[in-house]
Amino acid sequence: MRDYSNMPKLEWNDDKATIAKIKTQIMREEPVILIMPEGFKYNVDAIACNCTERAELLIECRPDVAMSTLAEHNAMPMLREIGEAAKSAGMRIDIDPEDSRLILHD
Repeated sequence: MRDYSNMPKLEWNDDKATIAKIKTQIMREEPVILIMPEGFKYNVDAIACNCTERAELLIECRPDVAMSTLAEHNAMPMLREIGEAAKSAGMRIDIDPEDSRLILHD
């Protein structure tokens, strides 16, 4: 199991400053954990997103497909943009509903 303890964490906020910080991490191809707000809907199709299911986690998902789905379900269009940037950087995403987070990593 991947160790997330040394990855930077950002509380999701749909403001320009938070989005800029996330994109900076992605452009540097550095991992980042997004702590999502209460009530966030994590439902994605594991097969469509090429995820591996492990306990409560979906790991190694395609960021463009997963983030697009999450953007639609949660009315957060900026997630789609972040997913496209992560795809361009060759990153993957782990979805952890139990701890309310999305983990972008290499």
